[in-house]
Amino acid sequence: MIGWVWAMLLGCATQDATSGAGTLPEAGLNMVHITDSDLDFWIDQYEFPNVHGEKPTTYVNLEMAAGGCAAKGKRLCTAAEWRRACQGPGEGLRYGYGAKYERGRCHSGKRLPSGHTSMSDPDTLVASSGVYPDCTTPDGLHDMIGNLEEWVLDDWRGVDGMLEGGAWYTHTRYADCSGWYSREPDYRLDPSRKVFSAGFRCCWTDEEPDEAAISSDAKVRLETAAAADSEADYAPEHEVALGPETFIDTFEYPNQAGEQPRVVVSWEEAESLCQANDKRLCSAVEWELACGGEKGWAHPYGPKYVPSACGVNKKGAAASGTYLGCASPSGARDMVGSVWEWTSTPLDVFTLTSNDGETLRELRGGSWYVDPEKGRCSPVQGYPAATQDGRFPDVGFRCCRGPELEQDIEPEEAAHDCAKGMVAIGDFCIDRYEHPNVRWGLPASNMDFNQAKQACEGRGMEMCTTNQWEQACRGSQGRRWPYGNTYVAGRCHDKSADKEQDGQEAMRSAYKAECKTPEGVYDMSGNLWEWTQTSKGKGAMRGGGWNISSGLGMCRSGADASGSYKSKETGVRCCTPAP
Repeated sequence: MIGWVWAMLLGCATQDATSGAGTLPEAGLNMVHITDSDLDFWIDQYEFPNVHGEKPTTYVNLEMAAGGCAAKGKRLCTAAEWRRACQGPGEGLRYGYGAKYERGRCHSGKRLPSGHTSMSDPDTLVASSGVYPDCTTPDGLHDMIGNLEEWVLDDWRGVDGMLEGGAWYTHTRYADCSGWYSREPDYRLDPSRKVFSAGFRCCWTDEEPDEAAISSDAKVRLETAAAADSEADYAPEHEVALGPETFIDTFEYPNQAGEQPRVVVSWEEAESLCQANDKRLCSAVEWELACGGEKGWAHPYGPKYVPSACGVNKKGAAASGTYLGCASPSGARDMVGSVWEWTSTPLDVFTLTSNDGETLRELRGGSWYVDPEKGRCSPVQGYPAATQDGRFPDVGFRCCRGPELEQDIEPEEAAHDCAKGMVAIGDFCIDRYEHPNVRWGLPASNMDFNQAKQACEGRGMEMCTTNQWEQACRGSQGRRWPYGNTYVAGRCHDKSADKEQDGQEAMRSAYKAECKTPEGVYDMSGNLWEWTQTSKGKGAMRGGGWNISSGLGMCRSGADASGSYKSKETGVRCCTPAP
């Protein structure tokens, strides 16, 4: 797909009047000539504006990046060009400088003082170009890894560009040359929206790349993954019970031990393959029940992570049944890791789409590529959903049979009485509203951890523990959002109303009347990040603020902030033991 970005770039190079070939602008000025195999191009040594020691341009969208290069007589690099420049000449160096990660060599994996990207300030966190002298490729390119994500020309998922290399905060597993992270199904990207951690560098060739060159990166990824698929027939008999008449496949399609799971399949294709065998795709609720059991374990084998029990954080997808410890209480195998799995559950959140008219479907389980925090039975990070006509190298599926199971969201009966303005949950009481717990009052904000503790103590109460806060939000049913398991756009105060809805303020308590738990606790998603206290006495924020992206303000959404951090998005609510 060649869209408006490429149309804008046509003819951007200065043309030689006699030969018709482009003339390299600013010849030799901080550019590197790379030529091997079928690639021959020039690329900037540093992130734009390509000046050693200067802060690179940030907070740009794809159009702004393309325009910046065009103004210099250059263009954005294609994904294939960027990857070759990052990996080195024929060496396939994952991190540009080598095959293995070396701490501190590049500006990546840094802890955010706020603990969450929605509260980050790139002006203070982005490094000047070249200040990490060892973060260089064999060709002499700087900062390809970390610092800023870089826009490239690509048609992945039907958009004109993608981001490469990771930013200063990106997990070290994801900030690399591979491009896997930004091409994961749960990676949200709207090229028209400015990305606070995005920058770019420019390339130049004497001829403009055609559509095949722009799409080559995506084509190679999908064809390579599809070639590894098993050709085994589907085995419908391998299934385990979820209910009296409801069953789920034991393995990922084709549902046979020792076979590679099917990938590069759209949601529609997966649903058709299940229906051809008198089955259907599982709902997200059924999938999570099959994975974590009635107790809602975080992992198929139990509540705590066990390295190498499942195919998470690996180099590729293994054959079904390889990981003997990756068995769930229901008896299903490989529900975490290996490949992501489509579910039947739709998602109606337009701010999470990349193109108009897209239909999103939820995915579960993570793949071989993800880190342990993403490879879980119930998502706690990001929003695992993808457009239903998309195909990915690490997304597969499994089938269910019988009537669809549903999960009732009912209020739990209070076991004791609480003071006015508080709600009984388990063996404690919790503020109905964010501190100072006044209906229609503006909640207090701009508090660090100690100030939040003192605010509760001043009322003769305690800061809620992290477990108490999550119990009040999730309930015994393990709700994903305070009101249920399905996200409802606009129900709470987040960025769901408008893609450009930035720079807001907290709303008055209970202004969003439906943003409440069945028991009547308000604003536990969005509005303010709320300080809680961990079992080790440290601060941890929960719930998301008004600037968090649509749907990410889940009950388990957290910000691992430093105790001294505070902003107009940080507040608290208080708890007391049961009378």
